[in-house]
Amino acid sequence: MKNTIVVISSNRGLEKQTKASLAAMQAAGAMALMETGSADVAFARNRALSWACNKLRDFPERDSILMMDDDMEVPLETGQALLDKARALQRPTAAVYSTLHARIAAARWPEKPGWWLCGLGIVAIPRALLLELEERSESYEQLGTYYTAFCWTGPYQGGWIAEDFRLSMNLGGVHLMPLGVGHIKKGALWPDDETLANIAKDGEPPQ
Repeated sequence: MKNTIVVISSNRGLEKQTKASLAAMQAAGAMALMETGSADVAFARNRALSWACNKLRDFPERDSILMMDDDMEVPLETGQALLDKARALQRPTAAVYSTLHARIAAARWPEKPGWWLCGLGIVAIPRALLLELEERSESYEQLGTYYTAFCWTGPYQGGWIAEDFRLSMNLGGVHLMPLGVGHIKKGALWPDDETLANIAKDGEPPQ
């Protein structure tokens, strides 16, 4: 964790389980970066990631970021496993979580077999990959400050893509590990063992 920046966006405050997860990561050496005050999720993601890129330049020893939503319960060993895999693959890497409407907050990417489009509850992104995406993305001005358009919500091939799947696409797809994390919705939602086993069967992604 000592070479990691944990990036969180929130406009409501952290759940107590998230606070505990973040505290454990900080105790293990992670740096925390909090973005607050925006109800626009895409803008909040863009602002947080823009700040994260600035921090990566300020602290060159930090080689990864770990994006975490404000309602996630992430065991320290799971966060470390995501970072280790992301560093080994040099690809974004996520864990599995459930929502009130879906058993898994992710979908296979038909255009790139073996890779996933994921919700951003918890995802590790290597430094070089994020800075490369910043370099090739558009920037825009908001209240006198410039941010990078890492993601946005809008139409795509006759459907609608939310900002989390858009970021997954812009990063080239996400490797999904068969590790569960909690999603706090009046109690923690965890993926079931069958879901994790099915992901484990897929093995490693193409390189």
